[in-house]
Amino acid sequence: MNDSKLHDAAQRAFKHYELHSQPASPPSEKLFTVRTGLSTEEALSNASEILESAAVSAYDCSSRKQVLAVVQLIEMAQLLVDAALNRECPVA
Repeated sequence: MNDSKLHDAAQRAFKHYELHSQPASPPSEKLFTVRTGLSTEEALSNASEILESAAVSAYDCSSRKQVLAVVQLIEMAQLLVDAALNRECPVA
């Protein structure tokens, strides 16, 4: 496939999936964020599942990498809980 056809195909795909070659807004400085529009129930349900995984994993932490994995799971759950709290109990 020549460059012109490849470019045209890519543009059609971008248009079809409403993708843009440039992001609509500048990227956040946060590495991870909670999806906009995630309901409180979804956030808390996912946080619960993540914490359950962290608890199970914590019992078998024999290396530094495993400990860091548990810490990352806990941090992800914290983001979800914070988002739910901010939505339900906003601080003025």
